[in-house]
Amino acid sequence: MNYHGLLDQIKKGKFSSAYLFVGPEDYLVEIALDKLIAAKVDPATREFNFDTFYGEDTEGAKILDTANAYPMMAESRMVVVKNLHKLSSSALDRIAKYLVKPSPSTLLVLIGEKVDLRTKAISRIKAKSCFVEFKPLYDRQIPGWIREHLQERGLEISQDAILLLQSRIGNNLRNIVNELDKIIVNLNSSKKIDVEDVQKVVGFSKNFSIFDLTDAVGFKDLSKALAISNQMLESGESPTAIIAMITRHFANLVKLKAAVSKNKSQSEISALTGIPSFFINKTKQMAGNFSTNELERVFDMLLKTDLVLKTSQQPPHIALQTLLVQIIKKI
Repeated sequence: MNYHGLLDQIKKGKFSSAYLFVGPEDYLVEIALDKLIAAKVDPATREFNFDTFYGEDTEGAKILDTANAYPMMAESRMVVVKNLHKLSSSALDRIAKYLVKPSPSTLLVLIGEKVDLRTKAISRIKAKSCFVEFKPLYDRQIPGWIREHLQERGLEISQDAILLLQSRIGNNLRNIVNELDKIIVNLNSSKKIDVEDVQKVVGFSKNFSIFDLTDAVGFKDLSKALAISNQMLESGESPTAIIAMITRHFANLVKLKAAVSKNKSQSEISALTGIPSFFINKTKQMAGNFSTNELERVFDMLLKTDLVLKTSQQPPHIALQTLLVQIIKKI
């Protein structure tokens, strides 16, 4: 199950006796845990019926003693174990045995960023729990998540503002939310965030994203392009998705060249290409680095690399590096 599936289950009032949360997207883990707490823990009796343990500081006996205890003045209790991967193997074995017949009045939440799902104890725990994986969102998923996050607060955001925010902050959700909070404070009575609102507040602090990669390719900065592509692959980004985004970028360069040749205004170019107006000048510079014939050759390279990724055994990073070298140094 993923994050959205879990939220749907919570909304429907469907709960498991145990949850296993794994993965590096800690902000979504935090939100999911808060939703469970809001649904299952009575604030009036939380002091008696909510306990948090940390894998590095506790043993299985203490966790299970608490999980097996009856709730006080409430129908249920919640036990949360964070840093599950730091629990001893014997503690994990005890939890796996507990889950064979868990307490019907306890909701146990096990959280670990780097849990090895191949181990015997974790496999048994996973089989008896509601397993939820919290993977980092890809570049293409961030705009929808930002809109959804703001809609819950009764706010809107323009597409250009999203692109600017993402290009400056990257894909770390906690960082994005922190910047959105700053923007919202400065909105006054407005219910919509626009480019100007982002520009007033947001600086530059991020990991690399697809936008950085397409910029590096467009400006023919090979060392930067190689470094960014390697980081993206290491963070789990799909090689074919990267190729698709580079292809989209070069398609925009072709559209922009055509619009410029017809003496279109900046606003007309933005409407024709879908490129935000504040990116037009930068994109013009990149388009100037490639002739029409060179752009045709780039599309041929992209097509061949996509085919290699889908049909050969060549490592993705080698195929992608080869493509970048061809585009930047051999065109």
